[in-house]
Amino acid sequence: MRTDLHDQKTAAVEVKDLHYSIGDRRLLNGLSLSVAAGSSVAVTGPSGSGKTTLLCSLSGLIPASSGVIRIAGVDISQASAGERAAMRLRTVGTVYQFGELIPELSPLENAALPVLLAGGNAKKAYADAQSLLDELGVLESSSKNTASLSGGERQRVAVARALIGRPSVVLADEPTGSLDQRTGDVVADLLFDLPTRFQCALIVVTHNPQIAARADRTLELTEGRLLTDSEGRR
Repeated sequence: MRTDLHDQKTAAVEVKDLHYSIGDRRLLNGLSLSVAAGSSVAVTGPSGSGKTTLLCSLSGLIPASSGVIRIAGVDISQASAGERAAMRLRTVGTVYQFGELIPELSPLENAALPVLLAGGNAKKAYADAQSLLDELGVLESSSKNTASLSGGERQRVAVARALIGRPSVVLADEPTGSLDQRTGDVVADLLFDLPTRFQCALIVVTHNPQIAARADRTLELTEGRLLTDSEGRR
């Protein structure tokens, strides 16, 4: 049984019959998903099952072969690369496994970067970034060198960067995969608190069942489709 749309009226993410192939290999095969604002979903599955491909499709980094993707009510399925890039800056925040921060920039500069790239007001961008970093517990964010941060601190900066544009959707790709258990638990606490605090939808890809269990729903990507956790174990 496929997981169909969940609360269409308030869906921040709405995917219908999504297909994506590389050569003869079909990674997404009629996948459907809906995630409401203020809720979280964890996506599990073995390496190579298409989890990162799904996140890349949702963020507009890669165009789907067919199907419909609506982010905050906007259909990006037929959008140009430039339109998808603009949507990504405005509407979607992404947290990667290793943070993907620029080491030459300070934590403050890294957090403000999406707004600066989008041509936003620099003074406001830095003020908003500082506020987020303070809230997330990143100290000395304007003077510290990003390269000197611990793994947990880097992920906090990455979360601040993802939130700087007040996105409707936050995507997290193995956000605790490079952290020890204690630090990973702290970062997971932070991530799964985001939907309530910021009224965004959160989609987390993870191999860690303990992290997945924190989400409102856990889905398994199997043969290109999303199944509930119980269906995936059949």
